[in-house]
Amino acid sequence: MAQPPAKNPELLDAALKSLHDLLTARNVRSEPLDELAAVEGFADLYTTLLEVRNAIMATAAGDLQYQIAMRGYVPGAIKGMQASLRHLTWQTKAIASGDYSQRTDFMGEFSDAFNTMVLQLDETMRNLHLKEQDLRKMAQTDPLTGANNRGYFMELLHTEIKRCQRYSHTFSVLMLDLDNFKSINDTRGHAAGDEALRTMIRVFQSSGLRQSDFWGRIGGEEFAITLPETALHAAAEAAERIRANLVKTAVSYDNDNFFFTASIGVSQYKAGDALETLLQRADQAMYEAKQTGRNRVCLAP
Repeated sequence: MAQPPAKNPELLDAALKSLHDLLTARNVRSEPLDELAAVEGFADLYTTLLEVRNAIMATAAGDLQYQIAMRGYVPGAIKGMQASLRHLTWQTKAIASGDYSQRTDFMGEFSDAFNTMVLQLDETMRNLHLKEQDLRKMAQTDPLTGANNRGYFMELLHTEIKRCQRYSHTFSVLMLDLDNFKSINDTRGHAAGDEALRTMIRVFQSSGLRQSDFWGRIGGEEFAITLPETALHAAAEAAERIRANLVKTAVSYDNDNFFFTASIGVSQYKAGDALETLLQRADQAMYEAKQTGRNRVCLAP
């Protein structure tokens, strides 16, 4: 006479092995064996454990949207873990976009490590940003005077030309060259000449130029200033202020004071001007100032 399923040792052993495989084997059946269905409650238990297994495997593989159909403490814990991981995913994306204010406190030891990582990343990015600013400044700045160097000044001037072409506006450029600069170097030394170049920048800063105006050291003792939204005669007035201010500004060097002057050429942007054409006109006007006595302002036609 056949034993009842609940008292059949072989059938019970097969049922237990089947449940054990759900927890340990790589591949399992999607439904219980037919011969085990006779064990009371086995089919429901198998289905429950299979659903838990599938949810854990999906989460482990990165599928955080897997929907667990059943309810209970363990399925609830898995759902909570999925929600936490989804939130961490969102936070990670926020950090990747530059939001280093993200913190987490719902995953114990992992939260501590996560928060430490974000703090260190924030500090690293701040330091990199500061270094980037320093490198950019070094690439754009004349190290002796602190003015824009030739390359960056030309870049800014090119941008200004494009803006005026787009909006049909105008601007003017001043070209300045220190008078008798070689004599300063020869009689007082190159360090005194360097101080004269730095004094030229201080004169620019104290001559009523606007925030929108920009200047640069073009080379040697030659400087250029761009005056946006400024016509020729208004630019000439600004040039005259600079010239007059320079005349009365002493260069202090080696317990002594000396003075120097500059010749200035002024050119206004004309529709169709290339950068080189505009600067050439200002340069020619500056040389005219040199040839007609120095320490004066001349306007380009």
